[in-house]
Amino acid sequence: MMFREKLPRAAYFLPLLLLCLSSVCDGLRVTKGSPCTGVCNRASTNTTLNEIVCLDQQFNTTSVGEAFKSCIECELQSTFADDESGETDVSWGLYNLRYAFSTCVFGYPGRVTNVSTPCIVTCQSLSSAIEFELTSPDSTTFDAFCGVTSFGDNTVDQCEFCYGLTDNQILMANFIESVRYGCRFRTMSGTAFAINPTRIFNESVLPSATAPITTSTPSSHPIKNLTLVIVLPIIGFLILLSLTCAGCFCLIRHRRKKAKARGQSQHLHARWNDTTISTPGQRRSWNEATPTPYPDMRTSPGYGPGFGFADYNGQRQDVGFSAKDGSVQYASPVSPAVSIPSQLHYYGAHNPMSPEATYFPPPASHHQGQPTPL
Repeated sequence: MMFREKLPRAAYFLPLLLLCLSSVCDGLRVTKGSPCTGVCNRASTNTTLNEIVCLDQQFNTTSVGEAFKSCIECELQSTFADDESGETDVSWGLYNLRYAFSTCVFGYPGRVTNVSTPCIVTCQSLSSAIEFELTSPDSTTFDAFCGVTSFGDNTVDQCEFCYGLTDNQILMANFIESVRYGCRFRTMSGTAFAINPTRIFNESVLPSATAPITTSTPSSHPIKNLTLVIVLPIIGFLILLSLTCAGCFCLIRHRRKKAKARGQSQHLHARWNDTTISTPGQRRSWNEATPTPYPDMRTSPGYGPGFGFADYNGQRQDVGFSAKDGSVQYASPVSPAVSIPSQLHYYGAHNPMSPEATYFPPPASHHQGQPTPL
């Protein structure tokens, strides 16, 4: 009787027990013994639909979405690997992304939400590759789908581009791009995934990677001041410009000095060969009489060498060359009978002289160097 009374009470706890057992089995796959086991919720034989969300905002506003995001971030950044099974946390992280994409886009192995979008048609040709051995994963089948013909770059690009234009499923484009990167560039055991998980869960579409992403170690002394990076090239350019200007100035100055020295040497050489130049010690004052080679050729103060003769009236005339103004001076003495004014004729003048100033050269014969009057 007591057993019959307790049986209905046990029937009430049976559904609750099954719910607890089912929740324990829910979770995302992770490598055995991985440090991400606690983050990815319980150990399970496979990733389950209860841990999948499909809308972008659900990864930040729901507990299921936040748990999925935390688990993927832990697995992709982990370097843990099981040498016995050959499994790695990175491989399971990429598998979980492929599982979420297949569930949200193709509804395989089950549908968790109804989202109507034309991208389902655009990506439909990828279904055979994405669903390949999705429900029976192991270390030997992680990358088997990469060799399926339908998983081509053109198809992936079209699907990724379509989801990048949506309002609430942009992360699906990042999921498929991360999966394709894992196929193109295999992650070595013991290394983390090249794409940072924060970029995968960012609502900015990842670029298509055509070359492996190098994860370089940040420098111990990074340049933090951007102003310094901009100013240094400018300062270097100014220094180079200053040195160039200084070099041009020195070159021009040297050439001018050289040209000046060459001109002075040519001038001295010309003066050396000039026979008309006399030294200052050989020059006489303007009013000093100049000695002449002819006895009858006399000079007056202020005039150059000349000669004297008698005109037709018997008056003696002195002719001299003025050293001061370059003129020919005819000096006629004052006589009571005849007064002939002194006339000045510049050298090179063409005006005819008056009869009083017309003189004839002396004859060839003369007495004691005196010209014979006519």
